[in-house]
Formats: sequence, C-alpha cells, structure tokens
Amino acid sequence: MKTPKIIALTGIGLLGVLNYTQPALATESNKNTCYIMYDAGSSGTRLYVYEQNNGKLVEHEGPKVAALADPVRSFRGKTPADINAVTDEVVGALDSILADGPLDDGQPKWQGFDWKTGCQVASAKVYATAGMRIAEQENPTDSVTLWQTLQTKLQARVGSGVTVETRTLSGFEEGLFAWLSVKGDSKATDFGNVEMGGASSQITFPCQDCDAGNDAVSTIQLGGKPLQIYSYSFLGLGQDEAPKSLPMPYVDPVPADCAHGVGSQNDTWDQAQCADDIPIRVVAGGDAIRDPYNYAAGNPSKGTTNTLPAAQKDINQWTLTGAFNYAKDTDIQECCINGSNACFQAATSCFRPVYQQKYLDVLGVQAAAASKRSASWTQGAVICETEDCMANQETAPVCRWTADGCLQ
Repeated sequence: MKTPKIIALTGIGLLGVLNYTQPALATESNKNTCYIMYDAGSSGTRLYVYEQNNGKLVEHEGPKVAALADPVRSFRGKTPADINAVTDEVVGALDSILADGPLDDGQPKWQGFDWKTGCQVASAKVYATAGMRIAEQENPTDSVTLWQTLQTKLQARVGSGVTVETRTLSGFEEGLFAWLSVKGDSKATDFGNVEMGGASSQITFPCQDCDAGNDAVSTIQLGGKPLQIYSYSFLGLGQDEAPKSLPMPYVDPVPADCAHGVGSQNDTWDQAQCADDIPIRVVAGGDAIRDPYNYAAGNPSKGTTNTLPAAQKDINQWTLTGAFNYAKDTDIQECCINGSNACFQAATSCFRPVYQQKYLDVLGVQAAAASKRSASWTQGAVICETEDCMANQETAPVCRWTADGCLQ
C-alpha cells in the first residue's frame, strides 16, 4: 500500500495549527481535524485529505478524476453539457477515497482513508490553476455555471457546517502556496522559489523592500508575524504552452533550431541557436518579460509584460519546483543532439530544456546554485489556512487572466 505523506508541523507551523483549529475541535474533540483539498489541474482533478495528527499534517492522496476545464474548453470529448457529469465525478472522489483504489501493478492506486468517521472536516476546497484560467478566458459563462454547480454539490456532500470554496486560484496564491510548501516547518524565509508548470510559471520570494503598491506584492502572516511577499504567475510561460506562446512567429510544433535531434542534422548546432528563437524578454537585454496570456489592467487585448522588482536580485537562495524536478543535465545532449527515442514528447523535447535554462537566466536565477525541491501547493494552501496567513488581506485577488478581472 502507498504510505500517506507526513509533514511535521513544529515551530511556527504547530502554533499556527493549534491556534487556528482549536475552536473547531470543541464539538468532537476525539476526532482529528481534516482539510479536504482538490488540485484541479489541466490534466485531471486530484483529491487530497490533510489530517492534523499529533502535530503533524498527514497527507492522504486520493483518486484522480476528470479535469474541470475539459467541459468548459470542450476538451477530451467533453462539452458544456458534461458539466453535471464532471462535477459529480469530482464530488464522488470523496466516496472513492473511503476504500483502497483498484490495483495497479499489484498495489492500490490510493490507500483508503475514512474521513467520514475519522475526521472533523474543517473545510473542503477545490482550487484550479492555469488550465482553468485559460478556460475562464475562453468561456466565462460556462465557467461560472461549473463553479456554481460544483459549490452546491460539494456543500451538500460535506454538510452545511463545513466551509466550502470552489474557484480558480490567483497567480499570487499559487506561487505563495508552493513557496509555503517548500518552507514547511522551517523558520527560514529568506529564499525564493521558481515553479514551472505546464501552462504557467510562478516566481515567489519575500520582498520587504518591494513597493506595496505593486499588485503582485502582499503581506501575509506567519507565526503571528507579518511578511511581505512578491508572487507573480506568468500565464503562457509553462513548459507546455511556451512553444506556442513565445517563438515569433509561432512555428508548429517548435522552430527548426529547437527540433528533436536537430544537432544530428547540423554539425554546427549549439543551444544558443535554439535559445535565440525563444524571446522571453520583450527586448533582448531588457528587463520586461513577456506574459503572453495575461491581461494588463484596462487593456482588452490579451498579452502583457512584467518587470521583476530590483529587490529580486538580493535573493541568494533559490529553490526550483514543478517540472524542473524532471529535467536532467543530459536532456540537451540526448534530445537536441542525439535525437534519442527515449525523449518524452519528442516533438518538444529539445525546446524544453533549452527554454528552462534561458528562462532561469532571464529571471537571474543561477540554476547550478539552486536546489530542486518537491513541493505541493495543496499542502501549502492548507498550511496557509491553518496559519490564517491571508487573514489581513485588504485587497481582492488579482485575476490577470481575464480582461474584466475575477469571475463573480
């Protein structure tokens, strides 16, 4: 059987858990407090139940079901007519996790966890990321229908006494939650994190010297102390979307200098030739970074830019999460030069490692000095909830992915 992940919540983490959850324990003190959290990603929706147990946050991973964005975007054979079926499947995952999942290579796909009898559920949340941001761009009307339908069904399933939230995360939140997951129970806050997803990429770091008027800057609470954070999500700079959003003009699937095995056809090829076809900066040598799928405030046209604050250069310690964890030092040799058949998604397998290196260079993050880390933003979201880390937010979330702001 798969073993649940256990995250220690010592130091400020434990204090935050105890202080925040104590009122909820009053009615059923013999039960552990649990937090239901769905990661509604572009390829599917994964259920997690986080159990607070003896000062540790125990992660119970459940089934992966349909992607919420599919009926909105008419992907994978789904249409808006399937919103009811997809939301039923998402809520139904709470029944599936009660028992072990079906066998996969002799082991259950997930280990059963009886949250109904073993937990006092504090909250149930479905948070979507970049795939749903694009869905909301393309089809806001059906997106609203999906969220309202899901909210009603999930509330009915977990009961009226449980806080339920179903929505798309802002880019600030997604980056912050990944940063909190990397931080865990460490007292250190002087590091930055760069997360590479499929559709978006987030950069997050503490920034006391940042201009508080910047809408990517906000003050959170950790251990009862304020911490000003910069967190920005570039929509369209994830490694799957970048081949479509960056080459100018777009060449399907990638420019010739970034093709799988290009080096075997051209003895003079080097990765700079591919990198030159990936214009991450608006102007070579400039500071403005393309943000292809987001909107600038007041501009009805998709596509904007972002310039990182000067204080970002003062961050010396960086972690890399998401798709960076799957990158190997041999990828350029194997996929660009050798044209290996083992390269994942061969058509873009040379583009990806060249793009990742150039992207970090543009951000001013030294890849060789950074540490790759496994991070789960769902875990970070629960840490934020137990810390009540965003309790003092005075402004509404910034939803850059639509010209009119967050969906109502």
